[in-house]
Amino acid sequence: MIRDRGTQKWTAMMLPEHVQSLKDLLIDEKKVKRPEIDEQALEEFELLICEAIESNRSLEIKLFDRGFTKTIIGTVHFINHLKSQLIIQDKEGYFHHLPFASLINVHQE
Repeated sequence: MIRDRGTQKWTAMMLPEHVQSLKDLLIDEKKVKRPEIDEQALEEFELLICEAIESNRSLEIKLFDRGFTKTIIGTVHFINHLKSQLIIQDKEGYFHHLPFASLINVHQE
């Protein structure tokens, strides 16, 4: 009777560097390009943000962050014009400093 290792002999031997490069490749495939925002949309964002500050309403803000989009829901706490940042307080009470350049979309919740 032949005693063989079966499928064990066909398993690939991968170096840690190869595994890491494959993981990096999968992450790079999921990245998206930054969408172009026209000036009219920026004016609408500004109007929604100002209205939300006045009435203390919650906003849903989509951001572009290094190839990925993320969503933050919260109230606008402060606008820092010197650093070009929007400071949002989420429902858990944490503060997020969002650069103006990273804004993709703003909606009222």
